[in-house]
Amino acid sequence: MMNKIRIMEMTEEYAEVITQWKYDGEYSFYDNRDGDASGYMDGTHFVCIGSDGEMIGYYSFGDDARVPTVEEGVYCDEYMDIGLGLRPDLCGQGFGKYFFAAGISFVSERFGTGKFRLSVAVFNERAIKTYKRAGFYIDREVTNSFFMNKFIIMKMEI
Repeated sequence: MMNKIRIMEMTEEYAEVITQWKYDGEYSFYDNRDGDASGYMDGTHFVCIGSDGEMIGYYSFGDDARVPTVEEGVYCDEYMDIGLGLRPDLCGQGFGKYFFAAGISFVSERFGTGKFRLSVAVFNERAIKTYKRAGFYIDREVTNSFFMNKFIIMKMEI
C-alpha cells in the first residue's frame, strides 16, 4: 500500500468519505462532526492514494492547517503549515511515518519551501513521536480558542 504513494488534489468523492471517518477513543476529537465536505474543497487539501488505489489520508497546507489560539502572534508566514489526517483503520500501525514523509516531500516540491510547522493536540502522543522522528521540534504550547484544549506547535527546517 505504501510503496507507491500518489498525492493529488482533493475531490468531492474523497472529501465525502473523509467526513465519515470515525477515530477511536480520545482520537474522536478529530472526527468531522458536521459531515460537511465543503471545507475540504478549498484548494488547500490534497488526498493521498496508496499503490492499491485506496485512500490513505489527506493533507492541508497553509492557513487551514492552523488552529485558532488564545495566544497572539503564534503563526508567522515564514513557515508552511501542514495539517493531515490518516485513515482511522491505519492509525497506530506504523503507516504514519511513510504518509507523513510523503506529505513533507510533496509540500516541499509543490510550494518550494523547507520550513514547516504543524499544530498537534497535546494528547496525541503517537503523532508527536512520529513528527519528532521526522525532525520536528516542539516550539511552544498554545490553547485552542475554540475547544480550549492544549496544542503543541512544532517546527522543522530542511
